[in-house]
This record gives sequence, structure tokens and C-alpha cells, in this order.
Amino acid sequence: MEIHNLMEDEVLQIVNQICDEQEAAGNPHNYSTSRLCRLDAACYVLNRMPPRYVTSARGMAHVETDIAGHPQTLIDAVTLSHEALRRVSFVQRSYYADPAAHSEVQFQEGPHFNFPTIKGRLFNGNTFEPMSDIEVTLLLDEQLVKMFDPRWQNPYLLAANTYGTYLFWPTSLPCEADALKRFDFEISAQVKGFEPLQHFFTLELTADPRRAEVFRFDREHAVPDLYMFPL
Repeated sequence: MEIHNLMEDEVLQIVNQICDEQEAAGNPHNYSTSRLCRLDAACYVLNRMPPRYVTSARGMAHVETDIAGHPQTLIDAVTLSHEALRRVSFVQRSYYADPAAHSEVQFQEGPHFNFPTIKGRLFNGNTFEPMSDIEVTLLLDEQLVKMFDPRWQNPYLLAANTYGTYLFWPTSLPCEADALKRFDFEISAQVKGFEPLQHFFTLELTADPRRAEVFRFDREHAVPDLYMFPL
């Protein structure tokens, strides 16, 4: 254990219990109860509850005892979980309809190239305002890059409330042990009335012993701010 928010375990358990009970009862609330819906609901709850971080078994025992002694914390988590499931069920994400997003995919064992997340921002070159409602595409060898899972989109649609920010997480690629390789990426965007954008960059990766399983904030490639100029 390094550092862990114990509320993640509590909230995931509550969300899964509610969904399992709904499925057993014929889902009277009409909640979306797929794996990805449950994860989105748990994120909604965790973003609205104070975290409880621990770094050791002793800390975990202390926090669990503290939570058990304050039932209001669990009541709040249950209430928020129902609210989250209602919202998730009402606002269907595009990947909810993708059968591959809900199946257990078997991945190759052994060494992999594990890519960092790729993050950047796109601005209007004349006004310096963030671009929005346009698609940013990540290419590798002129091919669309497959993302780690369906929750990460490529092309990425820029939203008005995220200040021109785009995020990609390329899927891991199997390789030989101790392999070293350069990957030449391209970020592109096209929108009516602006010059097409093309930005190239290279990542040099060394093979990891196994495929990555979780997102890590300490593995990120920051692309310099990019600008699109009107014609």
C-alpha cells in the first residue's frame, strides 16, 4: 500500500450493493447497472464526499472504526449513490451502448509498452480563447490510436467548460522483454474557417513487465499549448 482513499472501497461497495439489489428485484428504479455505469456513479459520489486517506494497515483500521462510529457518513454515501445512479441512468454516455465496454476482455500476459496519458490544450490563435465543440484526433503512423478503454474517446470532443483541454490514454501494446521503441504521434484538428492543425511529437518507451491496469496521474505527457488560426 502507498496511499489510498478508503472512501473508494466504501462507495464502490455501496454502489454495487444497490445495483445488485435492484437487479435482483427486477430493477424497479430503472437504474443503469452495468460495470461502467457503476464506476461513473461511484466517481459522482466520491467527488462529493471528503476523502479518507490511509497509508498503512493501522491507518485503515483506524479510519474504518471512525466511519463505523459515524453512521451519517454511510447515510450520506447511500443517499448520494442513489442520486448518482439516477443521474447516470438519465444521462447515457456514448460508451454505455458499446457491448465491448461491458465484456471481460482477455489481454495478453507479459511485457507491454504502457503509454502515459497525453494531455494538452487548444486555443484560437487570434483571440487566445479556448476552442470548443471541435474534435481533436490522436494518430500513430497515420492510424487512429485505440484508447485504453471506451471511457477514453478518440477523437476527443472539446467541451466548452474544460478550457480547451483534451486527454488521451492509448491502449498498452504487447512487446518483447526489455524492448525499447520510439512512437511518432500526431495530433490533428479541423474546423470550418480555420487552418487545419497538425502537431507531431515522439514518445520513447521501455517495456514494462506487464500491462498497466489502472490510470496513474504520475504518468502524463504534456503537449505544449496548440493554436488554430482563422483563414
